[in-house]
Amino acid sequence: MGDLDFIKDEELRKTLEDSIAFIYVLHKKSKEDVQNKLYQEETFRIIILYVISAIEAVLFYFYKDRGEKIEYPEYKFVQTLPPEFGHSDKIGLPLVIAVQDKKEKQEYQIGLHDLVIFFKDKKLIQEKTAKDILELNEVRNTFHFCKPRAKNCDLERVEMALRLLVYTIERAPKALKVKEEVI
Repeated sequence: MGDLDFIKDEELRKTLEDSIAFIYVLHKKSKEDVQNKLYQEETFRIIILYVISAIEAVLFYFYKDRGEKIEYPEYKFVQTLPPEFGHSDKIGLPLVIAVQDKKEKQEYQIGLHDLVIFFKDKKLIQEKTAKDILELNEVRNTFHFCKPRAKNCDLERVEMALRLLVYTIERAPKALKVKEEVI
């Protein structure tokens, strides 16, 4: 799949190629009339899971390649003020002061949301692309059995997800590497 040649990590590229091939097999199989509705919907969820995972892998690859870091605030030397310094909207809760420092997120702490916001803030992903990715991620999150499946998972949503994957793969190499064009 020459479209992924921009990924120099051969193992990651092979994993993505295999996963994308699997997505298309699932997509084709799920559209067959012999499949019942539950099978189709669960297959659509799997496709979305794979699509979002592929997009996340591409974004994470560029995040690592760029060498930039995602940081978060860490509060040190936290001190509780005396009770007379309470907040008017939060009566009875302690008010604190602290030194706010920045700490680098470790790779294992970085998820899709972090990556999308990081690239959006750097103006390397358009607002609409970021919104579409995060909305699709909400559908992926319905794989957690304890979460409601309120988001409809149908052929239309899957085909939108596939278009987003193709769009990301086509545009990401130039946009995220060169820093000139936004995806």
